[in-house]
Amino acid sequence: MGEYTNNKEINNIKKNFFLNTKSPAFAESLRYCEKVANSNANVLLIGESGTGKEVASQYIHACSPRASNNMVTVNCSAFTETLLESELFGYEQGAFTGALKSKKGKFELAHEGTLFLDEIGDTSLLTQVKLLRVIETKEFERIGSNTPMLIDFRLICATNNDLEENILNNTFREDFFFRISTIAIRIPPLRERKEDLMDMVQFFLKQACVENKCEISYIEPEVNEFLYNYDYPGNIRELKNTIDRLVVLSENGIIRKDDLPILYAIGKHKSGFSTNRFESIVPLKDFRKDTETKYLQWVLDEVNGNVAEASRRLDISTRQLFNKINEYGLQK
Repeated sequence: MGEYTNNKEINNIKKNFFLNTKSPAFAESLRYCEKVANSNANVLLIGESGTGKEVASQYIHACSPRASNNMVTVNCSAFTETLLESELFGYEQGAFTGALKSKKGKFELAHEGTLFLDEIGDTSLLTQVKLLRVIETKEFERIGSNTPMLIDFRLICATNNDLEENILNNTFREDFFFRISTIAIRIPPLRERKEDLMDMVQFFLKQACVENKCEISYIEPEVNEFLYNYDYPGNIRELKNTIDRLVVLSENGIIRKDDLPILYAIGKHKSGFSTNRFESIVPLKDFRKDTETKYLQWVLDEVNGNVAEASRRLDISTRQLFNKINEYGLQK
C-alpha cells in the first residue's frame, strides 16, 4: 500500500467487514488484494455467494492510487443483455424509445476510478465481446453515438461460477476470461474461516440488537455450538440472517436453541439416510423429532423389527425405545 492509501476508509472496511482476520486462508487473500492494489492489473475475485467478494473489491480500491475517485459497481446478473449494455455504455438522447435525455454509463462514471463487475459469469457471449473491446482499447461509444470516448479505469470482476467449466460448455469466451483474470484471487468460504466466526457473531449480534432496540443477556450453549459447527452454505450473508432471526425471536433477552433455523433434514436413500435441504426453515424441536423419527424407523427396518437388538445398537434401554415407538407411531 503506497502513499495514496486512504487509511480512514481502509480502517472502516477492516472494522465493519472483518478484515482484521485470524484466519490464515483469508489473510492470504487479503495479502494478494494489497499486493495488486497499486497496479492496474485486471483482477478476478472467485468465491461462493456471500463470501465478501464485493468487500474485497472495495478493499483493493481503497488501497489503490484511485481511492479518491469513484468506485462503480454493476451486478451483471441484475440486468437483461440490452439493459446491461445501456447501463455500462450509457446512451444519447433519442437512441431508442424512452431515451428522453442522454445518460452517462458506468464506464464514464468509473473514469480514473475502479469499475467492479459482479457476477461476470452471467453475461452473454455478445456482451463479453463488447466488454472485451473496451477492456483492450479503453475506448467506447455511447449507444446512439459514433463518437469514441477514451476512459481510464481499473477493472475488478467477481464470480461464483466455474468459468473454466463455462468455457468448456461454450457459455464463456476463453479470450475474455484471460483478459479479466490477470490476477485471480480466491475468497475463502466461511467454513474455512472458523477462526473469525465468533467475532462475526458478536458483531452481527450487536448490530441486530441496535436495529431491533433490544438487549441480549443470555445465549443458550447449544446455540453457540450450532453457530460454530454449522457450515454456512450462504456464508457471511447467511450468518447475518441467522443472527437477525435469533435476535428477533428472542424473549426476555434470551436466545434459545429452539429458535435456531434448521436448513437440513435427514432423509432416506438406498444405503440408509443422507442430508437434504428442507424446503422451509423449521424450529429445532421439530427438526429433532422429524430426524429422530426417520432414523429410528430406519434402525427398526434394519433389524427386522427386533426391538431388543435395536435398543442394544442404539445404546438405550428397551423401555426407552418402546416409548419412542409409541410416541412417534413407528412400525416394528
